Amino acid sequence: MSHNPADYAYIIGRLRALETRLPTANVLERMIDADSANAAFQVLNDLTFVSGSIGEHTADEFQTVLTEATKKMSRLLFKMSPNLDTLKFLWLKYDFHNLKVTLKARLVGHGYADVEHALVDLGCLRAEDWEQFVLEGKIPALTKGMHETMEDAARQYGKTHDPQIVDLIVDKHYLEEMLMMARRFRSALTIGYLQRLIDLTNLKTFIRCKELKEEESYLEAILLHGGRVPATVMTESYPKGYEELKSLLEQKMHADELALVLDEFLKEKTLLAAEKKITELLQSYMDESKKMSFGPEPVFAFFWRFENHMQILRTILVGKRNQLSADDIHKHVLTL
Repeated sequence: MSHNPADYAYIIGRLRALETRLPTANVLERMIDADSANAAFQVLNDLTFVSGSIGEHTADEFQTVLTEATKKMSRLLFKMSPNLDTLKFLWLKYDFHNLKVTLKARLVGHGYADVEHALVDLGCLRAEDWEQFVLEGKIPALTKGMHETMEDAARQYGKTHDPQIVDLIVDKHYLEEMLMMARRFRSALTIGYLQRLIDLTNLKTFIRCKELKEEESYLEAILLHGGRVPATVMTESYPKGYEELKSLLEQKMHADELALVLDEFLKEKTLLAAEKKITELLQSYMDESKKMSFGPEPVFAFFWRFENHMQILRTILVGKRNQLSADDIHKHVLTL
């Protein structure tokens, strides 16, 4: 990554202008209130970043449209970025996602045709590489960190025979590797974001494990390290439950956001309520990047907001296809 923050002045200026074209709350409400999935899909024609990807696609193919829109955005950032390491940092999540999909396929005995539709062709590794991995169990370009992730996830799967453990272990390694990269790049805003995300992910993990009555050893295996709140807070309070966790959080520095999310969960008794609060807190934090005029942080923050908007569009269109009411869709949209 460039060591000269001023190198990013041009791309930041462009992104400031592009950000004004992200879907507004009014457009999203129009989609939610549309009388059919097709009518909601047609609203995408009004969105600068999506309309060019619609072509001859129908409402049933909205996933393809949104993925193509994300690819176009990635190509645009690729052209404007002063340093490609910035983009590797952004695209890493897709390589870890594809590792998760293909590793589970190998572990449960599925073929490439069974999972090809779930792969996202946005990472640094090509779709052909993942096909080779499913068929042969190896990828020449697999990084050391991803190789260690694969071994850890396969080992944990061997103990539990639970495919979900693969998702949790891969996500754990992904966030921890992202944090190491951010520290190497000395990106304060990104480090802060990842530390918060690690803490909040640990809280979600605690809640899931508690609700499913998992063993404490299971929780310990999937907790992340590197956040601002020690993971031991989760393990220490796990036997006694939510009230003990709340008490410990009140005694720790940097735990205010966790306490807010926990309160939201205890009030609503749904993980979705906790996730909506998490997204709200992360959005508020990422808004700090708008005060920055130099460095890679605004690039990260823009792409984070862009992906968040793409996910909102997916959630709305899935809801419309399933004929959910506007109120029910609102419950599942993490932020507007």
